[in-house]
Amino acid sequence: MKPSLIQLNILAALALCGTAFADTEADAAENGSELQTVHVTAERQAKQQLGVSVITAQDLQKMPVTNDISEIVSKMPGVNLSTNSPGGERGNKRQIDIRSMGPDNTLILIDGKPVNSRNSERYGRSGVRNSRGDSNWVPPEMIEKIEVLCGPAAARYGSGAMGGVVNIRTKGVSNEFRGSVGLFYDQPASGTQQGNTRRANFLLSGPIVQDKLGFRIYGSLNKTNPDAFDINDSVKSSRTALSAGREGVRNRDIAGRLTWNITPEQRLASGLRRRIQPSGQHLQRRHPKQQCTHCRRPARRPPAFGQRNRQNLPPKLHPHP
Repeated sequence: MKPSLIQLNILAALALCGTAFADTEADAAENGSELQTVHVTAERQAKQQLGVSVITAQDLQKMPVTNDISEIVSKMPGVNLSTNSPGGERGNKRQIDIRSMGPDNTLILIDGKPVNSRNSERYGRSGVRNSRGDSNWVPPEMIEKIEVLCGPAAARYGSGAMGGVVNIRTKGVSNEFRGSVGLFYDQPASGTQQGNTRRANFLLSGPIVQDKLGFRIYGSLNKTNPDAFDINDSVKSSRTALSAGREGVRNRDIAGRLTWNITPEQRLASGLRRRIQPSGQHLQRRHPKQQCTHCRRPARRPPAFGQRNRQNLPPKLHPHP
């Protein structure tokens, strides 16, 4: 049986491939070339890193924040600040909002632990809690880095992470004694109309048992004065009440941590944190003579919080016809 033309073509192609492969092996043996080290990363880990922005302690030193970290976090891609004042709530209380999913869908973590103090505040007219959020729990000087994850992360972090996650990592326990004291003062360029900020903090860290047991303790006092009650007087309207300025903020923080290095790969940490922040309604700047700026009548006693929300009135002012 004579071979067909197709069979002859296949045999010729196989012969050429074998010759080319033999030449390649001979060249590699002569040159002595070897394949370099190749690092392979799992696809799942690569996907988790997408959309992550990192703010380091050096960034916080270059761009110091006035009151809380929301000022610098809002500069990251996909992050903005949600304020309550357009919805009728009292004061300008800003919260971190990632990808417009709302503050309630933005999870705040401190050293991997969720902080949900804002859930104690009730909802306002715009559907946002009347809270400053949880971005001012840690003094900026005590932060090692901030990781901002944009995008749905509820499968990994649980409820409240549909918009994204802000993970605040504080400075760890040092293996040698160290301490620091910091002072911060900020005076806006507009003068006395805007409230200034003063902050003092300390940090103490070191070993109790070398390489085994260590401690860290820090504390902070932070006070931001409220804006002048008539700071928005130039944009007032006869149909609306006078728009209020920013409320004052006063924070007192103290936190401690104890770390036990069981093995080089295992570590047990325990911490305690206490934070006191008085309600903003006690930090409003009052008129010097307790009088209304429009008609010079004595200002009535401010209504209760719920009543003030219903009437949409700024504090210390009475309605005008």
